[in-house]
Amino acid sequence: MSTGLPSPLQACRYGFLGMTKRIAMRPYVLTASLLGAALLPAQERPKLDPEVREFVRVDAPVIALTHARLVDGTASPAKDDYAVLIRGEKIEAVGPTSSLTIPSGATVLDLTGRTLIPGIVGLHEHTYFRSTTHTTPMSFSAPRIWLGYGVTTIRTAGSMFPYNEINLKRAIDQGAVPGPRMHITGPYLNGSANEDGMNRALRTPDEARRVIAYWAEEGATWLKFSGSITRDVLGAGIDEAHKHGMKVTGHLCSVTFREAAALGIDNLEHGFITNSDYVPDKKPDVCPRENMMYQVNVDVGGPEVQATIRDLLAHRTAVTSTLSVYELFVRERAKLDPRALALLAPETRKEVEGEFAALGAGQMFSVPLTLFEKMMAFDLLFYRSGGTIGAGVDPWGNGSLPGIGNLRNYEILVEAGFKPEEAIQVLTANGAKILGEYDRFGSIEPGKYADLSVIRGDPVRKASDIYEVEMAFKRGVGYDSAKLLRAAAGQVGLR
Repeated sequence: MSTGLPSPLQACRYGFLGMTKRIAMRPYVLTASLLGAALLPAQERPKLDPEVREFVRVDAPVIALTHARLVDGTASPAKDDYAVLIRGEKIEAVGPTSSLTIPSGATVLDLTGRTLIPGIVGLHEHTYFRSTTHTTPMSFSAPRIWLGYGVTTIRTAGSMFPYNEINLKRAIDQGAVPGPRMHITGPYLNGSANEDGMNRALRTPDEARRVIAYWAEEGATWLKFSGSITRDVLGAGIDEAHKHGMKVTGHLCSVTFREAAALGIDNLEHGFITNSDYVPDKKPDVCPRENMMYQVNVDVGGPEVQATIRDLLAHRTAVTSTLSVYELFVRERAKLDPRALALLAPETRKEVEGEFAALGAGQMFSVPLTLFEKMMAFDLLFYRSGGTIGAGVDPWGNGSLPGIGNLRNYEILVEAGFKPEEAIQVLTANGAKILGEYDRFGSIEPGKYADLSVIRGDPVRKASDIYEVEMAFKRGVGYDSAKLLRAAAGQVGLR
């Protein structure tokens, strides 16, 4: 059966692998409130450089977001006319607007007609844009796009420029660059010396331990293994990572999902399409060419998939869904998003449009529609079975971009059968849980960081409203989405 798909290793190379403060914030309505206790000292706030502060829309010791529709990230039904009280960096109170006590001196934002969701947690992110001809860092554009679209936390999933990411993370943490908080994986780790320059080849368990110990010292909190790793090297890598308090994910092929779960891997990337458990007569530690092709023949509701899910649940192995990436390789579904095109540099845009033309002509990587629908079904089945599934996006030369791809995941998950509140949980709370950060962010609850996205409209009733992000709060500071996106316009492919 011909599917137009490359070999799994080729796919890995291509990247899958007293008075209220009044501020000018139209169209918000700011009102005064003299209710409640006197203003208490705020918690320590992020210190922002002038280059970052130009994107700040609201920053005050106490902020009350009122009259909003609330989707709190826990999969609970959406709540109407709710308010969130932010003091310093954290959420102090959540409740109906009519019953929330607003302190004197608070900055009050009337969010009528808006929806509040937690800041999105992107789990399969990269700080480079890769096409078939070149690779460009996105150290300038990506952090602004993520934050502009309400992505307040990311985990990179392998880097071609790991020190760029370490330095970018430091700059964001210091308030010198606007962007999401970052979890770093370091370079791609693989098992083959024949892979291209994006990989660090690991041939022995001892070599894996040495490399992992080095990246732990350099500040990586995660590691990502790729498609030709062996079980003994992966097992040693997982063990060494856990000794250093790090976690491990993988875009695997030579090692199956069930084998990786037994070895203690924390997370698996892309889901159904990359799992080689189902390839007949698979040889140990060998990536079969049929992988990412054979799955089209697999019954998602059948015993093989059920066995995989049971093992993942038993070992508490999470899965990252990247449906918005693979959709752009499905000829029947792929389309160029005008919002993405506006972010591309002119030459990069021409290249992206050329790749779409090649896809339509059957001249490049493609995913059968049936296989993509099975990927959607697997994600829902894993979630309904009690599995922890997060989501993320590969930046790729067909127009898959940070932020936009994260939000497109929401639409596809809803199409797959997730309730809107469940899909938001996948994008927010579940990502935080996979990172081990759910006690700090991921849901709208008192005591957590005020990481929030203010959306014009109601994505629960109309999924496409998810893109209408007006403001992104990160640690209690509200950033102007439109300004961030204007700054990034035309920059992807340049910087």
